[in-house]
Amino acid sequence: MFIGMNHIALTVRHLEASIRFYQLAFGMIPFGARKGDGLVQPLVSPGLRDQITLVQTGATGELGRGLGQPGEQGGIEHFGFALSPWVNLEKVRDRVERAGGKFVAETSIGPGIPSLFFSDPDGYVIQLTRFPRRVSVYVLYLRIKRWLGR
Repeated sequence: MFIGMNHIALTVRHLEASIRFYQLAFGMIPFGARKGDGLVQPLVSPGLRDQITLVQTGATGELGRGLGQPGEQGGIEHFGFALSPWVNLEKVRDRVERAGGKFVAETSIGPGIPSLFFSDPDGYVIQLTRFPRRVSVYVLYLRIKRWLGR
């Protein structure tokens, strides 16, 4: 039935600039044809798992309604991407900053699970988390912990 999140739609100031940022920072590529008079562009990650739909200010989303102003979080504090367990975090930081992202913070969500936070050109906050090589073992640990009620 439910297998995961499909995408998030973001209102952006300049569609082309936002497309360029997500391509340079995360390797995302246009996915499907543009919609809404060319002002709506879905992007997909290289692994075809993550999708962001960018909607330029003034355009309506897929439901035919406005999506608010760029950078307004609208109840969403941030959204996140998982990084490869082998990635060098300094290289990730350099890549995202070169693409136009602004570093916000570095944290850890658990032992050996570092996260970097950046804002994109419109001010949306993105969390990048490097999960351990054995992420499935960690997920199993979390499930057992929940089952035991701890």
